[in-house]
Amino acid sequence: MKRKWEAIIGMVGIVFCVIFLGGFSLTMTSMDEETYKETVFPILQDGVSLGAVQDSLEAMKVLAIWFGITLLLVLIFVAAATAFIWRNRYPKWAAVLYLVAGLSTLIGTQFIAFPIAFLFFLVGALCLFRKGASLNKKGEAYVSNSH
Repeated sequence: MKRKWEAIIGMVGIVFCVIFLGGFSLTMTSMDEETYKETVFPILQDGVSLGAVQDSLEAMKVLAIWFGITLLLVLIFVAAATAFIWRNRYPKWAAVLYLVAGLSTLIGTQFIAFPIAFLFFLVGALCLFRKGASLNKKGEAYVSNSH
């Protein structure tokens, strides 16, 4: 694998997505109303959620489901992009998929997870602009970004 840094940064982005988006989604969708009322609702009452507990819980669960769907989409895009850059085969296709994963992260989290999306944009730029070493017919290495 000649695109080791791209794969590593992409995997770091996935780990952050799983921890933050998946953690929030799992926590909020499995929370009952009584636990929500005791733990989360008092925090949100300070200027964010002025309505009833049930309405606030429902809104948080919808957001959690939205984050879960976003996580699944990002996992699919990054897995496909990593497969494309395996052995430096299709870095331009991988770049497109990493950029789509970044956009999905931004839009799916309503711009909350922009630091995670930045990692995917960085990997996409590296796939496009970083020159990878390739072997010519004689077995000698040369630098090219045309693969």
